[in-house]
Amino acid sequence: MTFTKEQEAAVRQTLERALASNAFRNSRQCQKFLKYVVEHSLAGQDDRLKERTIGVDVFERAADYDTAEDPVVRVRASEIRKRLAQYFVESGTTDDVKMDLPPGSYRAEFHWTAKPAAGPVAAAPSVQRRWWMAGILLVLVAAGAVWMVNRKAPPGIVEQFWAPVLSSPKPVLIYCGQPVVYFLSRDVHEAYGSGPVPERQRGAAPVKIEPDAVLHGRDIIPVTEQFVGIGNAHTAALLSALFATKSKQVEIRYANDLSFSDLRSSPAVLIGAFSNAWTLEMTGQLRFVFEQENGVRLIRDRNEKKAWRLENQAPDGKTPEDYAIVSRLFDSATGQMLITAAGITQYGTRAAGEFLVDGARMSEALSGKSPDWTKKNIQVLLHTTVYKGTPAPPKVLAAHVW
Repeated sequence: MTFTKEQEAAVRQTLERALASNAFRNSRQCQKFLKYVVEHSLAGQDDRLKERTIGVDVFERAADYDTAEDPVVRVRASEIRKRLAQYFVESGTTDDVKMDLPPGSYRAEFHWTAKPAAGPVAAAPSVQRRWWMAGILLVLVAAGAVWMVNRKAPPGIVEQFWAPVLSSPKPVLIYCGQPVVYFLSRDVHEAYGSGPVPERQRGAAPVKIEPDAVLHGRDIIPVTEQFVGIGNAHTAALLSALFATKSKQVEIRYANDLSFSDLRSSPAVLIGAFSNAWTLEMTGQLRFVFEQENGVRLIRDRNEKKAWRLENQAPDGKTPEDYAIVSRLFDSATGQMLITAAGITQYGTRAAGEFLVDGARMSEALSGKSPDWTKKNIQVLLHTTVYKGTPAPPKVLAAHVW
């Protein structure tokens, strides 16, 4: 299809509004993906809209990467469809054009909600009517997509889960755990790096140290209170976006910027487990807990004496799977509503964050539970598979309501 300049301008205006919306602003990958497919769809460059090509151009995969082992394009395309549906439902009818990414395709489709801008040939009344009907239909499809995201879920199940937090007059505290990072000294960088390393780059440049090299204590420098893991940051961004749509004030805290007095004064979300001492302390007596056994980190079910470990975790922390716990506590030690989202590694933490905004997963976890679960404590045990550093949507392994 050939587009007029006016039509292309309308599409790009809608694209910019979508990218800046609540649905997209917290996902740079989804922004980049959507912009890519829209621009190439407008240009009619279907050869650039194939899974492997998108994986290389957008997600910087190698040209020969295995799309079966690394479904990043398919996963993100599904997420794009959900976010587009969210955007068009939230924006109402303010856009002159609606865009969609049909299942099974990476070519964006555009539907005008009003008479399209005049081109070389004016549209006949019947064509104009079809465009108008297509716009109405797309709104219904978008609404249906949002319903599908929350399939099998009672209306507003995410809102029900978060109701005790949303109803509080106090801002919600979001506290991110802090991993300990170790820098290598300048001497190590200069001995094993590619040459002298400027001070500003020390600790960032990769260094390959010989297996039999001898390092001294002065060569390994612990760094605290300066970094946040990807899973923690992803979860904080998801929750901040959720609370923004509910006009709920948020305070994000890091490192030592949180006291027990703070936790006693406001509802709080604790993100991360082994990087977050508050999570370990506040959930240590629950059914599902984080533990370390002979140096191995795991999740244990204290009721049934079961444990979940990462059997194939690499020395650098990467793993093909992870486990996570989401807890919601009315009667926490703080006297305030307390929610935790944490995995054994950052991948599980990210999956836990996605669970907290996903109505379908919540419905799966709470299906068959007591109808008054909205007033009770909850723990959910999750599992996720990790593909090339990206966790898949979490699977519910167990849920405990009391």
